[in-house]
Amino acid sequence: MKLHLIRDVVRAKEIVSILIKYRFDQILKQTDTPASWLAKFVPSSSENIPLYRRIRLAIEELGPTFIKIGQVLSTRPDLLPWELIKELEALQDRINPLPFETIQPRLEKELGCPLEEVFSEFDDTPTASASLGQIYKARMREESREVAVKIQKPGIRRTMQSDLEIISWLVDQIHANVEALTAYDLPTVLEELRQGLMLELDFSNEARNASVFNSLNQFPEQVFAPEVLDPFTTSRLLITEWIDGQAPARANFTPQLARRIAEAGGNSFFSQIVITGFFHGDPHPGNILVTSDGRLCLLDWGLAGQLTTRMRYALIDLFEACSKRDAAMVTRIALRLGRTPHRMQRTQLEKDITTVLFKYDADLRRMDNIGTVIFELVFVFGSNGIHVARDYTLLAKAIISIERTATLLDPDFNLASVGKPFIKRLNWERWNPSNLARHVWGDWREKLTQLSELPQDLQRVLHRMEDGELPLTLEHKGVNRATNTIHHAFSRLSLAVIIGSLIIGSSIVIKTGIKPLLWGYPALGLIGYLLSAGLGAYVAFDILRSGRTTDPRKD
Repeated sequence: MKLHLIRDVVRAKEIVSILIKYRFDQILKQTDTPASWLAKFVPSSSENIPLYRRIRLAIEELGPTFIKIGQVLSTRPDLLPWELIKELEALQDRINPLPFETIQPRLEKELGCPLEEVFSEFDDTPTASASLGQIYKARMREESREVAVKIQKPGIRRTMQSDLEIISWLVDQIHANVEALTAYDLPTVLEELRQGLMLELDFSNEARNASVFNSLNQFPEQVFAPEVLDPFTTSRLLITEWIDGQAPARANFTPQLARRIAEAGGNSFFSQIVITGFFHGDPHPGNILVTSDGRLCLLDWGLAGQLTTRMRYALIDLFEACSKRDAAMVTRIALRLGRTPHRMQRTQLEKDITTVLFKYDADLRRMDNIGTVIFELVFVFGSNGIHVARDYTLLAKAIISIERTATLLDPDFNLASVGKPFIKRLNWERWNPSNLARHVWGDWREKLTQLSELPQDLQRVLHRMEDGELPLTLEHKGVNRATNTIHHAFSRLSLAVIIGSLIIGSSIVIKTGIKPLLWGYPALGLIGYLLSAGLGAYVAFDILRSGRTTDPRKD
């Protein structure tokens, strides 16, 4: 990727300087970056800081784009070790809010009118500020309801796109020059992250996810997402109902009420992943509020996952295999979960899975920390070349987050015990005779339909061939060699005819005695003889050479 010379060069120098500061210059020196001379002017950080912490500190100093990438990477146990992910979870989005004078023009542009026409009250002090946007509290003029107004910061898209260009160029350099990192296919990973960041920049995606959850929610009296005001939603503006509540860590409830709220959250989460398949991708304590009437409100729906029926069946199989600590069964499930490389060492995969199961043996007996177990298993799958769907990695992180959030309310909370009725329900849906019969009949009907349509498909293909729309290319192994052999044979035969003609013609000329003479013989006849001899020698040499170089195995 080419960098924009004027726009990117200063920022690129800043990025390289920060990477050198945190002692990543050895990697940079293997690329085309000016790391060698910049290292002379950039002081390194303390030698005692561990590697993973240096990565986190460098990301925080590099700014919003890198922080967002780090936060997304913290949901990818298939790519990163658990220790690094735990460090990335500590990333702080320390962004000072922009003054309201800077935000107001963007807000009015998205509304399409002055603020006074939409809001009767608007607090210009933001209640929250992050790298992408700021949130304000306001009151609608027509309905007189309190709302949360989330507006994207001006210029953030341009900033992120510029940073992503620099990162992409740097990643391409590392992928091409640092052999130890080539196997990670960093350009492909970065492209996936870029798509995720662009999706997060679209606030209408967050609005859509929240609305989908509310429509599928089986426990609306216990758990909900803020209602979205669709008429005002754009890609840069999101307006939802205002929710008054407390974070789980600060909630002050009786033990009985706290236990009931934690159980409600667990029921909702298992309903999301097992029944509907649509789940909140990051239900950490900062994204959950507990209302005064004991309901849970799930905020920030920018990250959501979707599991198909087949994926949900594989998930409960994985839960069962982990509970039995059956490494062979986990291995078989892993091979079903994602794309498998051609040269995968199945024995090594099973050994790595066994190591994880032994490591968490005590937890698995009680079915505690199941999210952490799945998180590490997903990393084992990825390190052995099995690329699982992104939704599985998102789910592993979500399980850990919901366990942490629930234990803040109820220290004795056990997610597995809450999930048993839902898993039992899904197993019944999967294996009851009527559903099995319906699935079998559906599969057969689909195959019979495909079989009945086969003659029509063949007829369409033949018609396209007749009309010249479908060119047909036939290639037979060895045909090219046979063609070359025939060509050489005819070339030699042609030369033989020419040589014979020259000899006969020269003999006739010699007999006539036509002048000029050379050594008493007609010169034209002698030249014909010499030319015939030269051509004959060439043919003989070509035949001998062809016989030596021909490999009879290359047919």
